[in-house]
Amino acid sequence: MTWIKKNIWEILLVCALFFFGLYFRLKGISSNHSFWADEALVSSIARDIVQGKINLWDGVNLQHYQRLQILTTAVSLKFFGISEWSARLPSVLWGSAGIVFAYLISKKHSNIWGGFLASILFSLLQLNLAYSTQAKPYSAISTLFLMAIYFAEKNLLITFTIAVVATLYNYIGILTFFPFVAQIIHRSIQIKNPKLPILILGFLITILLGWFLHLDIILKILVRTQYNWVTYLREFFWRQFAFISLPAMFGLLLIKDKKTAWGIALATLSLLFAWNFIFYSHNVRYLIPVVGLIVVLFGIFWGNVGDKMFRQPAIVCLSIMAIIFAGGYKTVRKPAVYYTPNADFFADVQNADYQNFFRNWKAKYPEFENEIILAGPFDSLSWYTTRYPSATFDKTKKESVYSTQYGFWTYPDMTSFVRIISGNARGFVMVHDWQSFMPDNIKEYVKKTMKRELRVESMDVSPDDKWPLELYSWGFDAKKTE
Repeated sequence: MTWIKKNIWEILLVCALFFFGLYFRLKGISSNHSFWADEALVSSIARDIVQGKINLWDGVNLQHYQRLQILTTAVSLKFFGISEWSARLPSVLWGSAGIVFAYLISKKHSNIWGGFLASILFSLLQLNLAYSTQAKPYSAISTLFLMAIYFAEKNLLITFTIAVVATLYNYIGILTFFPFVAQIIHRSIQIKNPKLPILILGFLITILLGWFLHLDIILKILVRTQYNWVTYLREFFWRQFAFISLPAMFGLLLIKDKKTAWGIALATLSLLFAWNFIFYSHNVRYLIPVVGLIVVLFGIFWGNVGDKMFRQPAIVCLSIMAIIFAGGYKTVRKPAVYYTPNADFFADVQNADYQNFFRNWKAKYPEFENEIILAGPFDSLSWYTTRYPSATFDKTKKESVYSTQYGFWTYPDMTSFVRIISGNARGFVMVHDWQSFMPDNIKEYVKKTMKRELRVESMDVSPDDKWPLELYSWGFDAKKTE
C-alpha cells in the first residue's frame, strides 16, 4: 500500500497511457471491416471450434505454427460472438499491454521521461496500430518479447513461460527465448560446479519442450537460406524508419546490463537474418517484434541523452514527442476506424473487401454455396461462407496437390481448369484481379469466355487501397446474370 501511495502519479500515468492506446485500437476495429485472407482462415478455424464442428485439439493443430492464435481467437468468439470485431479483440488487448512494457523497459534503462516517450510512440505508431487491429499473432509476439526482456532479470521461470507462450502463438516467437538464454548462460558461467542431476533435468526439459513446440519443424525452416531481401530491409529500417532505428542502435549501447543488451541483440539479429534469408516473403508483419523493440530503444536513447547531456530529460523527451506528433510521420494523430498495414510497403497486405464481395454474391445468388466454386486463395471462403472451394489454382505449385485437411485439389495449370469447367454444367470463378496465386493465363481465359457477375474495388474504410475482386460464372441462365 505504501508503494502505491509513493508511486501513485506514475501508476496513474501508466494507466492513462494504456487506456489511451486501447481507445485508438478499439476505434480501429469498430467498423467491423472485412478480414484479409490470413485473418479469415485462422478465425474460421476458431469459429468452427466454438460451433462444435471440429474438436479443440484438432482445431488448434490445423495450423500447428500458430496454435495459441487459434485458441485465443476461439475464446474471444465464444464470449463476444462471431464477428471480425471479436476475432481482432485479442490483438487489441495485446497491443495495448505492449504500451505498458515499453514504458517499464525504457524507464528502467533511462528514466521516467524516456519511458513516457517510448510508450507514447508505441501507442501512436501507424504500424503498431495496424497490426494491433488484425486477427493475427504479431501484436501478441511483440508484447511478449518486451515482457521477456523485462522479466529476464527478475524471474527466469516467468521469462521461460512467456517464451513458450510466444512460440505457441507463432514460430517466430522463438526469438523471445534469447533474453532467457542470455541470463542462463551468465548464471551458468558463475556456477563453477553444476550438479549432474540439474544437467540431466535440463536436458530432459529441452527434449520435452522441443516436442511440444515442434522445434524439429522450426529447425527445418531455419536451415534454408534461399532468399535475399536486403534491399527491402534497408528500405524499411533506413529510409522508412531511420529516425527511430538510428537512435535505437545507440540506445542499445546505453543499456548498462550487458546480459539484457546481449539478449536483445541476439534476438534482433536472429529475426533480421531469418527475415532476410529464410522467409519466403518480405512482409513487414514478421518484423513487428523488432519494430516494437526499436521504439523502446529509441526512448532509452533520448531519456539518457536528455539526462546526461542536458540535465533536462523532461524537456528533451517532450520536445522529441511534440516534433514527431506535429509532423505525423509514421504516427497517427487521431483515432481512425482503419489503420492501413500498407503505409510502409505497398501491397504488403492484400486487404480486399471480401465482406461486401460475398454479401453481394449472396444477394445475387442466394444458393451459390451449392455450386461449383473455383478460386485462387481460398482463405476468405472459409470465413464468409460455410464451405471450401471445389478446387484452387496456384501458379507456385509444380504439380497437383490434394489437401486432406480441407478436402480439395490445387492445380497449377490451364488444362486442369478447362477439364473442370467442361465437366460441370455451371459454376463460379473467383478472381483476385492483381498478381495473385491464380495463373495469369487462367485469369485471361476467364475474363474472355465467362460472364462477369460483380466487381468490388476496395473497402469503404480504405478507398485508395485498391484490391479488386471479381466474380465470373458459366452455364447460368442469361436472365439471371444480367
